[in-house]
Amino acid sequence: MKYLNSETYRENVKTAVGHIIGFNVFFNKSVLILGASGLIGSFITDCFIYANENIGARITIYAVSRNIAQLKERFGDMHTSCLNFIESDVTVLNSTRSFDYIIHAASYGHPRAFREMPVEVLLSNVMGTQKALEIAKLNTDCRMLYVSSGEAQEEVDHLSVRACYPMGKKAAETLCISHYKEYDTSVIIARPCHTFGANVMESDNRATAQFIASAVKGRNIAMYSAGEQVRTFSYVADTASGLLTALAAGQNGTVYGVSSGESCSVREFADKCASAGKCRVEMHLPSGTEKAETSPIADQIVGNDALKKLGWQPAFSIDRGIEETFRIMKEMERV
Repeated sequence: MKYLNSETYRENVKTAVGHIIGFNVFFNKSVLILGASGLIGSFITDCFIYANENIGARITIYAVSRNIAQLKERFGDMHTSCLNFIESDVTVLNSTRSFDYIIHAASYGHPRAFREMPVEVLLSNVMGTQKALEIAKLNTDCRMLYVSSGEAQEEVDHLSVRACYPMGKKAAETLCISHYKEYDTSVIIARPCHTFGANVMESDNRATAQFIASAVKGRNIAMYSAGEQVRTFSYVADTASGLLTALAAGQNGTVYGVSSGESCSVREFADKCASAGKCRVEMHLPSGTEKAETSPIADQIVGNDALKKLGWQPAFSIDRGIEETFRIMKEMERV
């Protein structure tokens, strides 16, 4: 599904590109994007495609996914000199190509995966990051961005299965810093907050994705908890511009929080989606599965002070991000 066919989505990409500090460093360079079919990775890929088509950036993109069919469905069944597809799991990725930049955004980031395949979730972060760092090490002057998570800053019980995600992210961050200190690898770590947008994969069962999917169709939103947990939320366009600012202008070995700076409770986010979709929020008793998939983290606030010091500013509020998401999803239904 080529989201760039949506006029609203293209405008959002244009806005994101305009907010990236130092974006011209990517011109005439090659970029390896791991997790290119995911929410964040696909928007970043679209930023580069848009720049090639509209401002002559001539960025060579290598988009990686476990399933090449997902890449073809997402970006179109074609290869060009500037857009190349690679089918590989990040844990076994090998490449002899030369890259100027590597963006590791590949991860199982939804609760169902944490419950059903915690081993794969953990390994995709640790082993996948090691593979990416090995490739960066082989390329002189290559710079890598590791897309971590706001969950990495929280204290969790490492003996719980749900810890596969935050502990994997923590270990991968340590691995990045270790490569930086031992091998002088140029690497940046970024911790995005809870990100939402129209281009989310159908398999993603995160609460925000489910709220939006229901509300955009006019169905009442089902909640299985009181939704008292407070989260920092960010529209995907801001997350992408923040991440690329960190990669382009950030300092090696530094961690950058990526967020709009706005926080609200999960229930408040659901209410915003319900208001936009003209539906209601309905409370339900959680099943054992829903309880197992619930995050134990009460409040998760991700700041953006370090990014702002680079000159970056967000462009979308939570409310506007939800409005844009709804508009894009409606437009894509007509494409």
